Amino acid sequence: MFELIRDDIRRKTLGFGIRPEDQTFFRKRVTPFLEFGTFGVMVYRFGSWAYTVKIPVIRQLLILTYLFVNVFCMAVTGIHIARETKIGPGLVIHNFSGILVLADEIGHSCTLNQQVSIMNARGVGRATIGNNCYFGAGCKVVGKVKIGDNVVVSANSLVVMDVPSNSTVLGVPARIISREANSPYLKNPIIPMPVETPAPAPTAS
Repeated sequence: MFELIRDDIRRKTLGFGIRPEDQTFFRKRVTPFLEFGTFGVMVYRFGSWAYTVKIPVIRQLLILTYLFVNVFCMAVTGIHIARETKIGPGLVIHNFSGILVLADEIGHSCTLNQQVSIMNARGVGRATIGNNCYFGAGCKVVGKVKIGDNVVVSANSLVVMDVPSNSTVLGVPARIISREANSPYLKNPIIPMPVETPAPAPTAS
């Protein structure tokens, strides 16, 4: 748990101090801890860990603590990340309010903004999301869809179909508008992503 939280915070600090006037210790090392999004991620990590503890009495006490803290987190921040969702290191939530995450699995280095919902559809299932993905403000992912690596879901988009890796999608329903993985939103993954070399052009015979 502590290692995952460390990676989450380490990645979040990479997004601060971009402007010259932000090159201060407070802005880069303290401000990330003061964001509601950071609190929401830490509550999720604690809940996921609490349910893995095997010692009976301590397990019940930890789960009870998590349930109370999670309700407080939802009331104050408007963030709920289902503790059974498996999420890799480097999870970042910018801003807060109206954020719901209920997926099967999410890879490392993913970023969420306000009003993002990743939800199941009754009788269909939950989403599986790859590594180093960015979800813009207000976007929705619904049902048992698969989203690849290095994907940008643009603001206010609705994803109801699978999205291949190295894509940017936009619209309702979301459609691919770019197949390049060089978006500035995809910088600084916690684990370096492999660079795909383009296929050689066919030669005339």
